Amino acid sequence: MRDLGFGTAHRACDDLEMTTADQDEPTQMAMPTITEMYTTAQSSLAELFRTLSDQDWATPVPCNPGWTVRDVLSHVAGVADDVCNDRTEGAPGEEWTASQVERGRALSVVELLDRWDGQAEAAGNTFEVAGDIRGPFDCHAHEHDVRQALNRPGNRETLIVEMAGSGLAHGFRTPFPMVIELNDGRVANGGVADGGAGVRLRDMSTFELFRSRLGRRSPAQVRAYNWEGSEENIETLIVGWSMFGPAEIDIVE
Repeated sequence: MRDLGFGTAHRACDDLEMTTADQDEPTQMAMPTITEMYTTAQSSLAELFRTLSDQDWATPVPCNPGWTVRDVLSHVAGVADDVCNDRTEGAPGEEWTASQVERGRALSVVELLDRWDGQAEAAGNTFEVAGDIRGPFDCHAHEHDVRQALNRPGNRETLIVEMAGSGLAHGFRTPFPMVIELNDGRVANGGVADGGAGVRLRDMSTFELFRSRLGRRSPAQVRAYNWEGSEENIETLIVGWSMFGPAEIDIVE
């Protein structure tokens, strides 16, 4: 995958400035602490988990191929357990996450949830000290992975979706101008301003950016967005659009 300079979502959020169509000066969005974002994401997903049936737990999760909803719990709870116990070698690679799923099978759902509740603040503090916002972003992304798998949409207008979606509209280091127009009137600018004819992406929501940039959309779905610009430049963006992924199949939610 070509490196378009997306970097981490944390770096994008550090520079989070957006304008509206009738505003020349950028507005700076106040950012909560990473600990607050993680504990909010954790409590939201844990609350959803506590409503699930045995059938729900066995449901495959299309956004996480090979995993069931139960495996997603093992992963998110395992992340907190690993960071609290300094088991982060290989993070966030496939072997690291696979070990969380395997270890989680030895515990009941109640045991996993209770342990996760007890470790959430400490894990959030660890992410805070490291300046790593991927923890809360990953946790909240998995909530929507589970919601998609169970056809239980909701909780989309959250601070994390806003911060992640807005932040992920930034950070492009394309050799041409890149403009994203959100459907609430805000505009994000990136790329090289004097790099010639650029690309404009219209009618995007922060939720769609959050999901697609974190790999929850297929290339065909990204290609179907409302793009304007040269085919070559648009294809460059599509190829490197997802920070993780892209999805192998269309994800509809």
